[in-house]
Amino acid sequence: MSRYLVPFSVLEQTIQAGQCADSPELLYYYLNLTEEYAERLDITDAVLLHQRVFNVLLDTVCDTNIAHHWRQTCLDKVYLPLSNLKRLIVTYQDARNYFKMEHSLRVLSYYFTSTFE
Repeated sequence: MSRYLVPFSVLEQTIQAGQCADSPELLYYYLNLTEEYAERLDITDAVLLHQRVFNVLLDTVCDTNIAHHWRQTCLDKVYLPLSNLKRLIVTYQDARNYFKMEHSLRVLSYYFTSTFE
């Protein structure tokens, strides 16, 4: 994949719409890009970035109009931003937000992945 500068929102829209469902490299590129970018941010902004990535992936998993294999690929990778968030927990409120997101992932993935079979 060439290294063109593509706006974040374009990558996110492409992932959420499943437009490149046969190119998981796009998802891997997006995840690597966000991790590189988060390293240069302060903790608050890094948390917001990882939450954004988590929500993009979770929304994609829950969209039943997208190809099953793409949804499964996103489900396999949704734990990356979540684990990055876990490392950034500082306050009690951070922990609460993390556990809410983890709970949402468990509930929604159970509900929506039952349609994979």
